[in-house]
Amino acid sequence: MSKQKGNSKPELTEAQKKQVKVDNFARVCPPRMNKALKAIGLVGDCTLPTYTYSVGQYEYVVAKLQAAVDDVKARYEGKTSESGGFVLPK
Repeated sequence: MSKQKGNSKPELTEAQKKQVKVDNFARVCPPRMNKALKAIGLVGDCTLPTYTYSVGQYEYVVAKLQAAVDDVKARYEGKTSESGGFVLPK
């Protein structure tokens, strides 16, 4: 008795493979952007009078956000870069 492979997917053409990648980007990018923008807004809420921060902390936060944006830009341009994690200086 021979075994049959079930549900084997047909090979996609190069154009179909490209379209799948385009569709995947269109599917995953908007929710990730919305999450990132919301998170950045929450970081901005740290400027409310409820909190106190030093000039050095403020400059560090802004520099790390800018580094993350620069990293994203570099990756879209085909360059690799890592901005690293975040630890608030004292």
